[in-house]
Amino acid sequence: MQALRCICALLLAFLCEAVWSQEAPVPAAMAADQACSTKVTEECLVRFFKDTQEASEIRGRLVFQNYCVLCHGAQGQGDGRAAKLHTPRPFNLTTSTAPRYYINDLIRKGGAAMGRGIGMPPWGEQLTDEQIHDVLNYLFTLRAAP
Repeated sequence: MQALRCICALLLAFLCEAVWSQEAPVPAAMAADQACSTKVTEECLVRFFKDTQEASEIRGRLVFQNYCVLCHGAQGQGDGRAAKLHTPRPFNLTTSTAPRYYINDLIRKGGAAMGRGIGMPPWGEQLTDEQIHDVLNYLFTLRAAP
């Protein structure tokens, strides 16, 4: 009987703690619920769910569109408008098998520093760490499925 009382007391304490620890909804959470209630848009993901993989990929796509698309093309196939000006041509990112750390260094240091084409500029001083992280996440979505 004593053991049953202890178990009941522990269970009651656990339940009370769970109820008491629930605070009033955070205003940002309420705004996210209202903004995303009918349809989850890219803006909704980026604005209210910043730390998700999906939001990072969306931000990465924006970085790619602003800095990379001219050479690598809209789909990352190395066929951008400026691609023919470079020798060697920009890499087709959809066929890449390079590991993340290598692509990270290539973006930061540029092609010449990595023994690749000199047409790939070093973006390490123009892009933030978050932008590079996000564009890396996006680049991995471009890879062809094995």
